[in-house]
Amino acid sequence: MRTALVLSGTGMLAGCAQQLVARGWRVVLPSRTQPLAADDGPGRAARASISRGHRPTWVRADWADPAALASEVEYELDGHLVNLLVAWVHTSYRTGVLTAVHRLLAEGAPVVEVHTCAPVPDPVLPNPTQQVLLGHFAHDATRRTSRAVLEAVERALEGRPPSLHYEDAR
Repeated sequence: MRTALVLSGTGMLAGCAQQLVARGWRVVLPSRTQPLAADDGPGRAARASISRGHRPTWVRADWADPAALASEVEYELDGHLVNLLVAWVHTSYRTGVLTAVHRLLAEGAPVVEVHTCAPVPDPVLPNPTQQVLLGHFAHDATRRTSRAVLEAVERALEGRPPSLHYEDAR
């Protein structure tokens, strides 16, 4: 089973996480707070045969402690590697968090990074990276964000060259 690690998957990337699960991906969501639709906590491995493929798996994590975040995700992965990383991490935590989870990625695993401020920084990881810059939305921000990120995921999974795409309602 392909595994995706979605950073910020309990917030604005929840739609992306849900779509990946619907497409048969195992999705791991590190976050401080548990999303309503995720499997969680101690004993989650015992429920794995029931929940995997149906709901994302939540692990408690905090951007402020990237090493602990990576360790919690690694424990949940149980020896498997991440085949896709989708990340929307606040600028002050971005480098630390992405660097910490890099060791969990399969060789050449694509990355999708989401940004809200220009200029968009260069990718942190050496992996092929699709970047999305989100602009301003008067309405339907969640739907537009999900669509833009999922389009970047498709480009990444198709092996298209790294690129930056701007999504704006104007």
